[in-house]
Amino acid sequence: MTRLPRRRRIGALAATMATALTLAGFASAPANSTGPAPARAVTPGLLDSPAPRAIHDWLRYDRPAEYESVRSQIRVPMRDGTRIACDLYRPGHDGTADTARHPSVMADFTPYLRIASGPRAGYLAERGYNVLSCDVRGSGNSTGTFPSWFQPKETTDNYDLIEWLARQPYATGDVGQMGESYGSITSYRAAALKPPHLRAIIPIVSPTDIYAEWVYPGGVPSVNGAWWANSGPVISPEDHTNTLRGFQRHPLYDAYWKQAVTTNKLRDVEVPALHIGGYFDIFKNGGFDALEQRPRGTWLLNGPWTHGGFLHVPGTDPVTHGVDLPNAISASVVLQWFDHWLAKRPGAQLPPDRVISYASTSAKASGRWEGHRTWPSASASGTRLYPTEDGALAGSAPAATGLRYQVNPIDGPSADVTGTLPYDPGQNQAPAERNGALPNGNYATNRATFTLPAFTANTTLAGPVTLHLNASISAEDTYFVSKLETVLPDGRVLPIETGYLRAQLRDSLEKARPVTPGAPTQYTIALGQTHWQFKPGEKLRVTIGGGDSPRIIPDNPAGSVTVHLGGRTYVDMPALRYLG
Repeated sequence: MTRLPRRRRIGALAATMATALTLAGFASAPANSTGPAPARAVTPGLLDSPAPRAIHDWLRYDRPAEYESVRSQIRVPMRDGTRIACDLYRPGHDGTADTARHPSVMADFTPYLRIASGPRAGYLAERGYNVLSCDVRGSGNSTGTFPSWFQPKETTDNYDLIEWLARQPYATGDVGQMGESYGSITSYRAAALKPPHLRAIIPIVSPTDIYAEWVYPGGVPSVNGAWWANSGPVISPEDHTNTLRGFQRHPLYDAYWKQAVTTNKLRDVEVPALHIGGYFDIFKNGGFDALEQRPRGTWLLNGPWTHGGFLHVPGTDPVTHGVDLPNAISASVVLQWFDHWLAKRPGAQLPPDRVISYASTSAKASGRWEGHRTWPSASASGTRLYPTEDGALAGSAPAATGLRYQVNPIDGPSADVTGTLPYDPGQNQAPAERNGALPNGNYATNRATFTLPAFTANTTLAGPVTLHLNASISAEDTYFVSKLETVLPDGRVLPIETGYLRAQLRDSLEKARPVTPGAPTQYTIALGQTHWQFKPGEKLRVTIGGGDSPRIIPDNPAGSVTVHLGGRTYVDMPALRYLG
């Protein structure tokens, strides 16, 4: 096959840009743009949600522009001669960059095309920052070969870019870095190398374990590797294919993944991090991992978000830039973080609590902000619920008995690649459970379902949810899918969280251990972190099944699963509290 010239190959991948920019939360800016496009004044909806005064004031921080944004396209040489393509935004006036020294920010370092960072970069430049946004080597207009998934060369490039930016005559030497998704991972990985001039980072919707959070959740193969190969970054078709092959050749958590993940590098990060995440995002657990490992160096802002579209850049059109305004906050939280650590402005404050968290409800954008010194709150009491034979959840262990379901690999519906979507009408589980209305089959016969009686008072679940399951399977392996849901008085059933586990990886994601068919075996399924308020009349429900279409690959072995009820099957909800 004839290999196209590089410029033509990049052009052939233009269709991938829309997806990448959507995930980044922005549409493309014009090539000659010098800053965010003017738009009517708008207020993100979540800024009006109930909150303690200190949180309310912190979220509403902003200051007027002092400059215009002057953009130039450059290529920065790396230590091996590779030239990294970047957009540089500098404060200026009348189209000319200011010659005074300013603090600097690496706005993003990804293969998703650097112009995605344009509105946010322009916003920071207008307020006195030099901002650099770059394509990783082998992507976009950068030279070199794409090194596959988060390889060391990419991280040393990031290091070199930070230090190059710090040395410029228009820079103070104080540098911060931020980024979403892929760019959040590069932020953490670069920080772990300890660049001398890096002062603070903002990872946004960041996984710390890309294996267990995305490609193989709980060891279960997902569709996300194939998505990345077909619709992800702006790299060559060969690079897409090679990356997918790498995923497929490493179904266990081995050296390939240990090099790529962030979780084993967090303790090497010494700079402060504002980790911004979403409870409905596929990568919701990364921030809590970072908080646990670096409790003094991590601040966490977690809201009711999936994978993008929740940071509104003041002065831009939210529709044009893909912002879900009713469910958004202001990107000025980014400005305040860098104003505190880089510009050292007296009015720029740290978050008033270690964790700023949004408690969602069954109605979109109708929750409230809370602050916590620890997570879960040290004052919260834990709750253990036991599934019973009649499909209930009880506070004490029932008599030992069994409940069987048939494995349905195409059970669903699950969310798309960006996360759980509790407010999407297509996520309502009830119609298919009543009459098999969806093409995935009759769900009611393919899940074990357990429901708590309706709440009589506002009840908030705030913390990690874990299912401890004692079960026997008829095959040598199976996939467990467990969902935490809310049942509404009108009959709708909305998903809140989902956990996965491949049976043979119950002890470790690094090594498969055979399961003896028919033998009762203990499993632990982490459903992840949540912050959800149940209203009076609503019910909490937990399901156990064998599929989650279209998120996971439907190659689950056929057979049945018997859930052994009694003292060894239970759900831990460590922060269930009744608010009255």
